[in-house]
Amino acid sequence: MSIYDVFSGGSKPFDKAEWAAQKQAQRKEAYELIDNTCAEMMTSGDSFRQYLDVQGRFDRYSVANAILVSAQMPEATQLKDYNTWKQSRVYVNKDAQKVVILEPSKEYTREDGTKGISYNTKVVYDISETSAKERMQAQEPKSMRELVSALIDASPVPCVPVDELELPAYYDSSQQTIFVKKGLSEEVLFITMAKEVSAAVYDFKYNESRDASDFKSFCVAYMVSSRYGVDTKGFDFSRLPREYDGMDTQVFKGELGTMRDVLGEVQSDMYKSMEKNKPARNKEQER
Repeated sequence: MSIYDVFSGGSKPFDKAEWAAQKQAQRKEAYELIDNTCAEMMTSGDSFRQYLDVQGRFDRYSVANAILVSAQMPEATQLKDYNTWKQSRVYVNKDAQKVVILEPSKEYTREDGTKGISYNTKVVYDISETSAKERMQAQEPKSMRELVSALIDASPVPCVPVDELELPAYYDSSQQTIFVKKGLSEEVLFITMAKEVSAAVYDFKYNESRDASDFKSFCVAYMVSSRYGVDTKGFDFSRLPREYDGMDTQVFKGELGTMRDVLGEVQSDMYKSMEKNKPARNKEQER
């Protein structure tokens, strides 16, 4: 039974037990796909980068669902289920590629008395597989100045320009300050600031030193940069941290989970800043 086969065809009566068995098989296959993809990500820089690209676009998705999208359709940009597309008067192509994700279902009690959430599989479709394909909207471009300003606003600590600094920017946890070298190009400034702001968030939220969070902050900076169309050719994932190779899958997903949370915090604060500073539209623009 494929992960995509939710209902068996034909006109035979609905069999609840058979349906439940199919759903269980789909869940099992989805979890196996997550584990297999994680194993690949731990040793393959290309696979790891592919996941980051997806999580950067779908920053509200759980790590598990970002991994599933990465494994099935990494180029996806907007995913909805069949009925949600239909409610918007958008129709899914007959032979559309299906993407299976997980959604929370019921709360249950484990043997040790703790509470857990069960998950069901859900089939979604990318906008590129629908009648709205031609209406795909590119993200409104932001100037580098707007992006840098939003990053400064998103920082939990002050950003101080200095004349002499070995690195383009550096978060000093002892002084709770990000020092930034003067004279940087706006693009270099954005990328380095994204990493150091992430390091500061890791320090405040997870009590992780800059050195301990260095690679994870690098990953968050990559996701923020790719999200806003900043050139990411300088990011190199050919050498992943040695401890990732053979790491327990749950521990690895925990590492990815903190990256997602820090990404969400940085991007949320950046968005608020850009909305607050957005120039007012005049009547001519509104026509």
